[in-house]
Amino acid sequence: MQFNNQVKVGLVTAACLLCQGFIFTYMLKVEPFWLITIAPLILYIAYVYARNRRVWWYHKPSYWIAAIVVLTIVDIVPYAWASLTQ
Repeated sequence: MQFNNQVKVGLVTAACLLCQGFIFTYMLKVEPFWLITIAPLILYIAYVYARNRRVWWYHKPSYWIAAIVVLTIVDIVPYAWASLTQ
């Protein structure tokens, strides 16, 4: 099965949102700021916007996937750190 670039980035975004929600809700038991909760989705929207522009970074889905995963990790780390230090 062959996926196009937008589907690949969308699936990674959905997986990151689900993992982030699971970690925040069940593991850390915190309610983060709403902007932190939707941060991976904002990057996906930027990717879709870049598609309409036909800029060079649209054709590099691995950059977008890496950015979404890193942003998700960066969103989780402060809450996990605060949870560990308590």
